[in-house]
Amino acid sequence: MDLELSDEQVWLEESINTLLVRRWPAAEAAWQAGDAERMRLWESLVEFGLLAGAGSDLGAIELCLVARAVGGHLAAVPLLGSVAVRYALAPFAGELPDGLAALLSSDSRLSIGLLEPGGGWSTADTRARVQSDRLTGTKAAVEHATAVDHLAVVALVDGEPGLALVRSGSPGVELTPQSALDGTVPLSRVAFADAEVEAAVEPGLAEKILERLVSVAGLLAAAEATGAAAGIFEQARAYAAERRQFGRTIGSNQALRHLMADLHVRQASAWSTTLYAAAALDDGIPGARLTASVAKAYVARAAREVAHGAMQVFGGIAFTEEHPAHRFLRRIILREQQFGDAAHHERELGRILAAGAIKEGVAA
Repeated sequence: MDLELSDEQVWLEESINTLLVRRWPAAEAAWQAGDAERMRLWESLVEFGLLAGAGSDLGAIELCLVARAVGGHLAAVPLLGSVAVRYALAPFAGELPDGLAALLSSDSRLSIGLLEPGGGWSTADTRARVQSDRLTGTKAAVEHATAVDHLAVVALVDGEPGLALVRSGSPGVELTPQSALDGTVPLSRVAFADAEVEAAVEPGLAEKILERLVSVAGLLAAAEATGAAAGIFEQARAYAAERRQFGRTIGSNQALRHLMADLHVRQASAWSTTLYAAAALDDGIPGARLTASVAKAYVARAAREVAHGAMQVFGGIAFTEEHPAHRFLRRIILREQQFGDAAHHERELGRILAAGAIKEGVAA
């Protein structure tokens, strides 16, 4: 597996960052961006070809590069759901029902409905149910639900976890805003009361799609967190090089230099872990799902540690809501929780490894 970015991937990353500079406010002012700025950025991403390439020309590595850039600029668009669902569906295009197959060639904005009130991030925890092409249940923390065209909902189909596609504004779909730590990523509770299902993936095929969906969605959340961690680290580095005390820059203090070195290692290793997991997904290597869980667990802790360390460099001012460092921290914590935090993935990995050990013991 070659983890060196190709020329095309480097160009993609540079192009996305240039687009974000031109079409999105600076990170310091991103929280003030309104619907017009969000729509302008979204249209630019669609024109760039981000949706059409998800799962075909653009693999998990390329999508993680885009997500990292989004996190570094604190951009707010329904990127995660829109590209993760397409990436999960793309390998099975010939087996999908018409409504889901049509998504792959559309510009439809998507959000993922997985978490339920009082439940966890495992697909096995779902209680929402599809019966006679009608969906009933409730999903929590659905991001950008008011700004998307469709909701991709994990629900029981014939008693097993499946994936249902529901139009956001259809009858029987009720959206209730929820408080969110990061105000630039609006969250909603979505209640479905016999809402019409445009298409559903049934058990069998759904198991493969959901495994791929949860893995890539978690990786994209991790990639965005690494971008935010890199953003706050760069601001702390610049501040340490400019802020002077007692006639010298604070960055010349040995203790602070050690701290900055540790933060650099943490944010760089977080990105390397994410990149490896993305390559594993693209290459279809055995255990790619476990690799994605390892990456999500590691980044969940590492990105927050980078943010906390960087805020120490700024001192008390970084703890005010208006300071950019505080905004980066909020985005990091939000993405840390989505699709399973570190504890969730560590428990899942423990169960899988224990089951494997028991199986080997029985076989022996």
